[in-house]
Amino acid sequence: MPGKHPHKQELGQTLMLVARDFQKRLDRDLHIRGIPGIGARHRAIFLFLGRNGASRAVDLADAAGIRPQSMMKIVHELESLGLVERCADPTDSRAKLIDFTARGHALIGELSRSTEIVWQQYADILGTDSLQETVDNLNTLLQAGEPIRE
Repeated sequence: MPGKHPHKQELGQTLMLVARDFQKRLDRDLHIRGIPGIGARHRAIFLFLGRNGASRAVDLADAAGIRPQSMMKIVHELESLGLVERCADPTDSRAKLIDFTARGHALIGELSRSTEIVWQQYADILGTDSLQETVDNLNTLLQAGEPIRE
């Protein structure tokens, strides 16, 4: 079991395991409430559309670090579930933007409710102030880092 001050080499592993724990808790809450979650492969769209708004598939692929063909497959899957739609790009008539449908926005609302549950679980462990400080520090690292591009 890691000590109070993990070794620097454990940073990546710790961050990935916390992300995995968060996702398991989120999925568990959705399941308890009878709401079908989204698969791991679909999370990239929810993550990047949620932060950046309507986007081209090629930009989503770049942000997620996957091939555009792989992103289009994910977009097709989410379209068939009624969670995203393609609409005209006002800046380029040849291009399409991917955006959430009303059903997709409803799922985001459910994800937000589950996130609040997980937040409270973590706050019960760390304390609200410590958890908020942790999130603030992680956001500082994200903002100071280089854009994620593969």
